[in-house]
Amino acid sequence: MPWIASHSLRTLGLLCTLIPLVNVEAAEIEVAATLLKIIESVEIPAQQSGVLKSVTAQEGSIVDRGQVIAKIDDDEKRMEVEKARVDFDIAKRESENDVNIRFARKSLEVASAELSRSEDALAIAEKSVSQTEMDRLRLVVEKSRLEIEQSEEKIAIAKLTAQLRDAEMRIVQTQLKKHAIVSPIEGMVVAVFRREGEWVQTSDSVVKVVRIDRLRAEGFIRNEEAMIDLIGTPATVRVEIPNQEPIEVTGKVTFVDPEVDPVNGQVRVWVDLDNKDLKLRPGLRASMTIQSKS
Repeated sequence: MPWIASHSLRTLGLLCTLIPLVNVEAAEIEVAATLLKIIESVEIPAQQSGVLKSVTAQEGSIVDRGQVIAKIDDDEKRMEVEKARVDFDIAKRESENDVNIRFARKSLEVASAELSRSEDALAIAEKSVSQTEMDRLRLVVEKSRLEIEQSEEKIAIAKLTAQLRDAEMRIVQTQLKKHAIVSPIEGMVVAVFRREGEWVQTSDSVVKVVRIDRLRAEGFIRNEEAMIDLIGTPATVRVEIPNQEPIEVTGKVTFVDPEVDPVNGQVRVWVDLDNKDLKLRPGLRASMTIQSKS
């Protein structure tokens, strides 16, 4: 009957509409043995040898990126910077001094004028000027031209010397800056290896800083689950601490290990988490689930 056929078609259409909805349902991947870890940890070294003049960092203190946390005595290096600055100023003045060039040009003008007058006189009255005198005047003109070239060459060398002194000054200024030990990251000081008054060599670790405002949840999933492209997939991490409310934070998968662990046959995954309120601590165990589309 027509109404039966129509009813069957509507039912079939409804089923076809529902089937795709079933396919896009999110499936949760349980991550085993999840542990919160530190993402960034830096042992900050001394970049110059010397006596530690001050160490302002203390265990447990929070430091900003670029903050000075210790300082090596720099009195001698400051004097070197001052000497380099004076050397540069002298070289710069010499490179800008064109007195010799101006004098040589003026001498050339005078010598050329004298030679010209002698040539005019010689043209009017033969033998009014001796050949020896003419040779001398020509020699004076040529000498003045050479003096100009020599003065220009000295100026060019003086400019190069000024550039060299400028580079030397910038080198000692850079060395001076290295006497200040700064933190390359924002985080907490967890260890101070050297104290004020101690001698440090270049590359000796002075302070250790760890970043705690961002942590990493690391765990393992089954190999067949890791075949899915999980990078960027949302994940939820739940930490249960005795006598406290459970802490639940969300993040995204940032790494899936391409290698299968030969011991447990599982694959390691990472999820980076914001921890700006500092509620979470590295070393805590957690449960984690990754939202994946089947």
